Amino acid sequence: MRVTPRGRALGLVAGLLYFFANQTQVGWLYVLCALAVGLWLGTSLIPRRTLRHLTLVRRLNGSATPAELELHAGQPAAIDLDLKNESQLPALQVQGLEVCPLAPADDRQQPFFVTSIASRSSAVLRYKTVCARRGWFEFPPARLTTRAPFGFFSATRDLSAPTGVLVFPEYRELERLPLFDKMPAQQNPFPQMGLSGEFIGVRDYRPGDSRRHVHWRSTARAGRLIVKEYAEETQPGLTLALDLRAASVVGAEPNTSLELAIKIAATLARYADQRGLPVHLAANSRRWPAPPGPVSWWGLMNYLARVEADATADESFADCLSGPRATSFLAAIFTTPDEAAIDPLLNAHRAGLGVLAVIVDPAPFVSTESQAAQTLAGTLASHEIEARVIGAEPDWERILESTKPHERYATRR
Repeated sequence: MRVTPRGRALGLVAGLLYFFANQTQVGWLYVLCALAVGLWLGTSLIPRRTLRHLTLVRRLNGSATPAELELHAGQPAAIDLDLKNESQLPALQVQGLEVCPLAPADDRQQPFFVTSIASRSSAVLRYKTVCARRGWFEFPPARLTTRAPFGFFSATRDLSAPTGVLVFPEYRELERLPLFDKMPAQQNPFPQMGLSGEFIGVRDYRPGDSRRHVHWRSTARAGRLIVKEYAEETQPGLTLALDLRAASVVGAEPNTSLELAIKIAATLARYADQRGLPVHLAANSRRWPAPPGPVSWWGLMNYLARVEADATADESFADCLSGPRATSFLAAIFTTPDEAAIDPLLNAHRAGLGVLAVIVDPAPFVSTESQAAQTLAGTLASHEIEARVIGAEPDWERILESTKPHERYATRR
C-alpha cells in the first residue's frame, strides 16, 4: 500500500492547519486539523482490507478446468473472471489487469474496472479473444488495485488463479489426399520379426513363440528349438516424419517454417484419423522424441502443441527417414529443402511404400526468392514420388489435395 498524491496533499493540508493553529491559537483550526488527520488515518486501512478478501476464479469457455478443453490455434475463446468478495463490507473501485498469454500480442492485456462488489457476492467479467498460437500457456496472477474510498491511499495485490491451457495447432480439413489413392505393397521391406510374410531366417526359440514356426531341420541339427523368423507385415497407416532441427527452421517467431510444418502435420493426421488409419510419428530430436507406436488423436495433437525446434538435435532428417517403417504410407514434412533426404525417400518408394514429400518454401519467411523448394520437388517428382511445395498461400490445404502438382512448379518458375 502507498500514499497517493491526493493523500499527500491531504497530509500537507493537515500539517499547515496545525502550523497556523499553533501560531494563532485559533480553536477551529485545531478542529479542522483533527478532522483532516482523522480522515487520513481512518481511510488508510480500507484499500488493503478491500483487496484482502477478494478471490478469483478463471473460466475458459465456461470450464473451470481449461486444461481439459480441446482448443486450437485460430479459434475464438471466451474468458470469464469471477471476482468474489468474501468480506462483510462491499468492495469499491477495484481496478484490475488481466494478462492473457494465448491472445495476440496487441490483445494480451485486458484491463477492467468494477465499481462495487456487494458483501458475500461476486462480479463476473468476460472478455473474448482468439487463440493466437499453439503451446502450453499459464495465466499469470491478475493485478488488482483500489483507491477506495476517497483516493488518499492505493493498495495493490496480485491475485492468483492458477490456470493452464494447452492450445493445439491449427489444422485444415481435406476432401481428398492423392497419397492414399494408391495402395502400396503391404510387405515391409525392412527385416523385422513378424508373424507372417517373407521368411528371412531362423533364431533360437523364445517363450511365447508359436510351435507352428519351429524349424525342425535346424532344431534337429542344433539340438535345441529353432524357430523361423519372418519380415513384419506393414499395416495400412501413416507415418509423419518431421524435421525438428533448429538449424533447418527459417523465419522469426511466431511465423516460422516449423509452425507451418506442424499445421501440415496436423492436417495430414486429421485426414488419416478420420479414415481410421493409425498414425505414427518420427522426429530427429532427443529433446522431443516421437512416441513409439501408433498415436491417438489427442496424443498426437498434444505432442504437436508442445514441440519446439531443437538446437541440440544432431540427427539429420535423412537419418530420421532411413529408419524402418511399420506403416504403408510415409509423409515427410520438410521445414526447409534438404537434398540429403532424397535417397531415403527413394529407398522407401522402391520398397513399395506410398511416399509424400511436403516441402515448406523458405522464400516467404526470409523475404528472398529461392528455387530450392521447387527444385527438390521436381527431382522427387521425376522419380514418381508425390511432392508438394507450400509457402504463403492462405488456402494451402488445396495444394495437398491437388492431383497436378507439376503445373504449380511450372507456373512458379
